[in-house]
Amino acid sequence: MPRGFDFWFGIDLNEPADQDFVPGSNDNEAGSSHAPPVWEGTPDQGFVPGNNSNAAGTSHGGPNWENVDATGPFGPYSAGQSSDAQVDPKDTSDRGTNAGSGFQTGVTLPSEDRGEEGEVQSTPEGFSPKTPFLGMKFDTWEAALSHYNRYAHHVGFSVRIESSRKSTRDGEKDKCLFVCNKTGNNSLPPTPVKIRNRAITKLADCKAKMRIKRSGARWEVTQFVEEHTHEFVEKFALKKFLRSHNKIPKEEKKFIDLLSNVNLSSGRIMQIMAELYGSKQNVPYSTKTISNYRAQHSEERKIKDIPELLKYFEKLKEDDPRFYYDYKLDDDNRVENIFWVDGAARDVYKLYNDCISFDTTFMTNQYNMPCAPFIGINRYGQSIQLGCGFLRNERVANFEWLFRTFLVAMDGLHPLNIITDQDVAMRTAIEMVFPDTIHRNCRWHIMQKVQEKIGPMAAKREDLRRDFNDVIDYSVTEEEFETRWAEMIQKHDVVDNDHFKDIYGLRKCFVPAYFMKRFFPFLQTTARSEGFNAVLKQYISPRESLLNFFKQYMKLQEKIDCAEDGHDFMGMDKVVRLWGDFPMEDQILQTYTLPIYNIFQLEFRKITSYNARDCGGGVFEVFPVQVSEKTKEIADKHMIAMSKELAALKKANADALKRRKNKSVATEDISDSSPFEGRMDEDVSQSRNRNKKAKDPPVTAAKGRPCSKRKKSGLQLKKPNPTTCSVCGEIDHDARNCPVRLANPEKFPFHQFFQ
Repeated sequence: MPRGFDFWFGIDLNEPADQDFVPGSNDNEAGSSHAPPVWEGTPDQGFVPGNNSNAAGTSHGGPNWENVDATGPFGPYSAGQSSDAQVDPKDTSDRGTNAGSGFQTGVTLPSEDRGEEGEVQSTPEGFSPKTPFLGMKFDTWEAALSHYNRYAHHVGFSVRIESSRKSTRDGEKDKCLFVCNKTGNNSLPPTPVKIRNRAITKLADCKAKMRIKRSGARWEVTQFVEEHTHEFVEKFALKKFLRSHNKIPKEEKKFIDLLSNVNLSSGRIMQIMAELYGSKQNVPYSTKTISNYRAQHSEERKIKDIPELLKYFEKLKEDDPRFYYDYKLDDDNRVENIFWVDGAARDVYKLYNDCISFDTTFMTNQYNMPCAPFIGINRYGQSIQLGCGFLRNERVANFEWLFRTFLVAMDGLHPLNIITDQDVAMRTAIEMVFPDTIHRNCRWHIMQKVQEKIGPMAAKREDLRRDFNDVIDYSVTEEEFETRWAEMIQKHDVVDNDHFKDIYGLRKCFVPAYFMKRFFPFLQTTARSEGFNAVLKQYISPRESLLNFFKQYMKLQEKIDCAEDGHDFMGMDKVVRLWGDFPMEDQILQTYTLPIYNIFQLEFRKITSYNARDCGGGVFEVFPVQVSEKTKEIADKHMIAMSKELAALKKANADALKRRKNKSVATEDISDSSPFEGRMDEDVSQSRNRNKKAKDPPVTAAKGRPCSKRKKSGLQLKKPNPTTCSVCGEIDHDARNCPVRLANPEKFPFHQFFQ
């Protein structure tokens, strides 16, 4: 482990080992290997040299670092000394494992075995704990338990606290009894009540114990029984499963917390620890121990979640005065809705309010509250975060509160365009709060509904399916779409079809022709929001607290900022090769950023690439690449529409400028009438008093996961996969009306197809 490791955990790697630890002897057979031991701080007193014979092929734990100077994976170590001295392992005063040649194994032992997590110290194997004896004294009862547990780990059993008693004089603990975990028997009567099906330790009525009593300022061993009635766990890799030894050292807990903060799973954390220890068997605790430790800390963070989140917000406002948050409480002072946005997002929104993608997602927090992030697009075509909120449910009132709070946070500046799914409550709230904003629905969601309604009809009428997709995809203007749609329904005799009437009624919500003059860059669906939600769920788990969600949200913001910094550097430091000598290409390069230019160049190459065909006699025919009659027809339409668009461009810009001025005037009215604007200038003391009343929200009934995953190429009406006959393999019928089966009923009996 590099020397900088002590920086993270506050461990003095140069602190010498306790002098009470002395190296002993270890006779190893062939194949035995040892790794460096690890301990934290100063080990307990009372250790003497001992002896341990290891079976061939045994590998003991501890990271196997070569040529490392006094540094283990989580603290200092000392190399054991070889010795030929033999000590009788039956000698109760010298029972232990001695240091052999090479580095020794680090084992972790807790200082107490109670319901709560005890302090754990890393102890070098190769130094045998002194066998307890009558009159042995310790400074504290925890030190006595720690020493007995170390002794138990060396021998191969687990211990527990059987009983303790407090003094009637001062109320402090004055007696403790530590026993082997196999004390007692398993003669338990069956219970009729359904209980958790968990394994029960095999008890052997073991009498091994150690009793201690407080004597003045120290603790003294008053009873010690060494004999056991069961076999010991001698294999090192199995000792970590003993309950009193399956603990995590303090310094390793800090490392696990660090890995958990980057959203690594318990299995991945165990893999990292296995690399540090040299083998997974050498890790002195299991993956389940890591999971339990993380779950325990997660539960601790969930207590007083909202108060801690609001305190965190107030702390952020000290560093970022432009950071804004607001929330709504119900009658029980529980948080119903909450919204936040950082100062940088508020500043950048003024530049990128042209297009907003908005969608809700579930499975992001312990309350099942829908998460509602606002996603924008910057000059690099990159998704950016423009604030995030949580709602009690997806009702009109909650959406209205969220949009009005967003409007207050953004100084009254409305988004010019917004794209969402077909949620009715969302549409109603948008019309109420953003009346001048162009609202577009996700085409993918609409086409999936269309596929369900008219897909079976289109499967039988291929010409109808082609014409339907052609009218939607290749209509350049609204007038052209209206004309072609009327011709299509007349041609295929679907004028009275209710499904086609419904699609026509939604035409202004998703058909591209109605948004040709609006700014939806490379966007016909809510893929921006859904992509962001997918990435966000890589940072969080479905049962996270809102405080931890916010911290992971800010880490995702850091990732976005770093990606934008990379694009900034590429634009300043790098140049690209032009496809040709066209002035338009150079103009695009000077106008847009490199990522946008690359998209343009890809399309530009398609329309400026030509092939040459040898016609013989030294004559060559030159023709464009990938050009069909359909492509020419579309190009002609766009050229005609371009002239109209250029004429209307000045008028559109003037209208946009006029709308901006009207919105700036409307902002003053909002500041006077909106109940949320007062939060911007609210006194700090009043804000803190309000925060103290806020309680955690109740668990919301969630919609659950979608019944099917999102499919590719969902923007057009698709031809369903044909079903083939199981008898003859043809696609125009099935086994029930197959002519082959009907012609040979004896050979193909009908009942066989339903078995």
